Amino acid sequence: MFLLFCIFSSLLFAQDSTKKDIFVFNITDYIVSASDSLTLVQLQLPANVNDLISSGQMSILKHNFTNKKEDTAATGWGRCQLIKGDYYYFGIRLYNKTDKPVANDLIYTKINYPANYKGSIYDMIKNAIYFDHVTDGPFYDFATAMTLDKQKENVLLDSLLADIRYTGKVMQEQNNGQDQNISGGIFDGKKLFAAMQMATVDQLKKFLSYVTARPQRYAGNHWKIAETFATWMTSKTPTVAIE
Repeated sequence: MFLLFCIFSSLLFAQDSTKKDIFVFNITDYIVSASDSLTLVQLQLPANVNDLISSGQMSILKHNFTNKKEDTAATGWGRCQLIKGDYYYFGIRLYNKTDKPVANDLIYTKINYPANYKGSIYDMIKNAIYFDHVTDGPFYDFATAMTLDKQKENVLLDSLLADIRYTGKVMQEQNNGQDQNISGGIFDGKKLFAAMQMATVDQLKKFLSYVTARPQRYAGNHWKIAETFATWMTSKTPTVAIE
C-alpha cells in the first residue's frame, strides 16, 4: 500500500507537457465508506467553473492544518470516480484505515486553470488560501485569477494593504493593551500597530511569497489578512527568495 502511495504521489507531482498545476480543494462533509478499501469523498466547484476536473483524474488527500492541529500529512490517494453537476466524487484509498477523512480535508489534484496572469493571487487560489477583510468577506474567490492581469492584481494587493493599515490604525486608537513591541525580522524594534500602518506593498509581497512557499498551515481556509500579516510580523517575518 505504501509503495502504491509513493507511485501515485510521484505521478501527481511530476512535471508534464500539459502545464497543469496542482490545486487544492476542500472536501465536503459527504464522506462514505464505499468498501473496505475505498472511501468516497466529495468536493464542489463554483457553478461558473466547468471542466477543470476529469473523470479518472488522480488525487492525493491530506489533512487540513486546522482540522488536525499541525498535522498536514497525506492520508490517501485515488481518482475522480463520478461527476454530477458541480460535485466531484473521489474514491480514496486510505494509507491508514483508522485515520478517516473529515470535512474540509484537502484534495490535491492537477488542473489547467485558465489564468490570465499567474501572480500572487493565483498562488493563493491554487492553495485554497483566501484572505478576508477585517470586517469579513473575502477579497477574491476561486474564479478571480481568471480575469486578473498584473495591473488588476496590483489594485487588489493595494486593497489588502489598505485593510492591514486600517486595522493597525483602529487597534492603535482603541488602545486596549494588545499592542506589542516587535523583536526580530523586518519590523524589529517597532510597535506592532504603528508598523502595520506603515506596511508597504513590497512587504506584503514578501509575506505572500512566504505563504506560497509554506502553504500547508494556510491551505483550505479563510484568514483575515490583517491578523495573519500581524502574526507574520511578530514571528520575525520569515521570508523566501522572490524570483
